[in-house]
Amino acid sequence: MGVINTKNWFEHDKWRKKINEDVQRHLFAHGMARRNQQEIMKQLAEKNVWAFVAKKFMELKKEWDGPDVPIYIFPADATNRSLQHEFGGKSGVAFFDQLFLFLLPHVSNEHIYALLIHEYNHVCRLHADPKDERDYTLLDRIVMEGLAEHAVRERLGSDYVAKWTTYYTKEQLEQFMKKWLVPNLSLRLDDARYRALLYGSMLYPRMLGYAVGYEVVRRALAKKTMTELLTMTSEQIFFM
Repeated sequence: MGVINTKNWFEHDKWRKKINEDVQRHLFAHGMARRNQQEIMKQLAEKNVWAFVAKKFMELKKEWDGPDVPIYIFPADATNRSLQHEFGGKSGVAFFDQLFLFLLPHVSNEHIYALLIHEYNHVCRLHADPKDERDYTLLDRIVMEGLAEHAVRERLGSDYVAKWTTYYTKEQLEQFMKKWLVPNLSLRLDDARYRALLYGSMLYPRMLGYAVGYEVVRRALAKKTMTELLTMTSEQIFFM
């Protein structure tokens, strides 16, 4: 499997015949382009992005002894303000058995690698803690995001981690954790508060769950390695 050659998938909307409709909706919701798809893919092909991602994927797979899943490179939505501000013009979606990267031509190889690290770390975590997506709690997601972004920091340094890792002080994060997250760790995706607490809202600080997850995993990494944490339960990591 590995990196799938998707360079021509957006000619005549061929990609829609290859990806089921439920997944399609998920992709659009997480930053895939709706317009200028072919032009973006053409420019990505000129950068030879597929070969770069394939090389880095093999390195990560070997280091983490991770699963061999198909990786699909698709165009990112250049008009998505959240995607540009919070995630640097790139995004991705990780499933148990496949991985999607949404990219724009101006994104550097280092930032593409950072995205691959983050999303493939998710895949490894999903394999270590397999269950139905509907059964993943807010606690699971918070820990998962913290693990993934620390994996980026370990390989590329703090210059390549997401902006949301710097939004708050340790003291603020401790307060946020006790006030808002600990009472709601068991929430599931079908509860409206799940997304509000994870991403922030009018009621909660921006990227709340992500930022707290990064702090939780920072503390855990003082006692365990990333490889060890990937196989531990979310509860063990959060309350370490």
